[in-house]
Amino acid sequence: MGVMESFVPEDSADTFVITEDSIAAPAGIDAALLDEASIPAGAAADGDFAPLRRWPRAITELYYAEIVQRIYREEHFLFLLGLLMCLATIGVDVIVNPGMATEGAVLRVLVVAPLTLLGLFAGARGWSRILAFCVGAAPISFIAVIVHLAVHLPPDLAPRYLLATVLVVGLANVILPYSLRGLVIFDLSALLVTAAMLLMEGPETLAAHADMVLIFALVVAATLPVAARFEKLRQRNFLLTLRARIFSRELLKANRALHALSQTDPLTGIANRRGFEEEFETAIRAPGNEGRGSDLIALMMIDLDYFKSFNDAHGHQAGDSCLKLVADALIDNCENAGAIVARYGGEEFVAAMRTRDRDAVMAAAEKMRQSIANVLSPARDSDRPMVTASIGVAIAPASAMLPREELIEMADAALYSGKDGGRNRVEVVEAEMAFGNRP
Repeated sequence: MGVMESFVPEDSADTFVITEDSIAAPAGIDAALLDEASIPAGAAADGDFAPLRRWPRAITELYYAEIVQRIYREEHFLFLLGLLMCLATIGVDVIVNPGMATEGAVLRVLVVAPLTLLGLFAGARGWSRILAFCVGAAPISFIAVIVHLAVHLPPDLAPRYLLATVLVVGLANVILPYSLRGLVIFDLSALLVTAAMLLMEGPETLAAHADMVLIFALVVAATLPVAARFEKLRQRNFLLTLRARIFSRELLKANRALHALSQTDPLTGIANRRGFEEEFETAIRAPGNEGRGSDLIALMMIDLDYFKSFNDAHGHQAGDSCLKLVADALIDNCENAGAIVARYGGEEFVAAMRTRDRDAVMAAAEKMRQSIANVLSPARDSDRPMVTASIGVAIAPASAMLPREELIEMADAALYSGKDGGRNRVEVVEAEMAFGNRP
């Protein structure tokens, strides 16, 4: 098993990179699934969550992806730190054993530098597996170079060099952004490389430096618990952060649902007055005037004729059913005409549209009137529809930027003119006719 398998799911693609946005709103992960990781809301004590192996798969994969993202965030720092250590140890070579300084520099350039450059290139291309390999392989190759140089030094100087390997592995256990399992694989690999380099010089060399190998193993054993502690804190912080993000997402959904409810008429299911006012500003007025100087804005006030009498004669349930049918008919017509519609209050509805064709406004209003008249079948032996509507239409150039309230007043005036003229009709008033060429 390679280092990458320690923190990337087996089915992850090499180019898989998690963004902060996808972690902020994890799809398919909710509070109930998070509870399976056994972390209660507001938990603060240690041991308040299950081991990683017991987490639900979806959360585990998200955590692995977060580790990958951490490697991407820290790669430049890690590789820069490695290069600085290489340069620093070249200076040590010059001081301790000038005769090996050139060989040491060449080995670092040929062994460590390529892995560093490959890691930087992999990070830029999004090759997560190669990047993670290089993050661990670069310090291990550096250890191999140090051991090679140490075994060729005088016996009194070799232990000083070998201590550098201990320093590297101890520092790596603290700063490498691997999971704990990944660090264990890294440490074992570093220990095996160190032992193999010594063994290549002969069994007597390995025996002569057995104490350094033992110190190496002891440092690994001493620093891994620290790494385990850091890993546990990272896991706990990850779960707490994930819980906070899930709750924020649920709160946002609830706020949106509440906002939608506040703008929806509970009886008919269409927008209410508040919803209409907001949609009018965003869908009708907001498009602006640039390049659309001939646009017209039409606002229609639709009032059912003699609805109180219908309600008294047939009951409130029948009245409610009638309002629902009328709303459905208006929705169908407005969708076809590219208009918006809302229940304004009681038996009154309001619609609005933006167009360049005055005749389209008139046609849409007439279709609405006819649709309402066809909502309920006429009573027996009567040709008069059971429900009709009077519609007042206000039309104004979009460039006039008339306030919505003023358009409503104009439409109301046209509506009452229609009522006075016999009901079940469409009356229109235009801004030019009422106000002249208003700027």
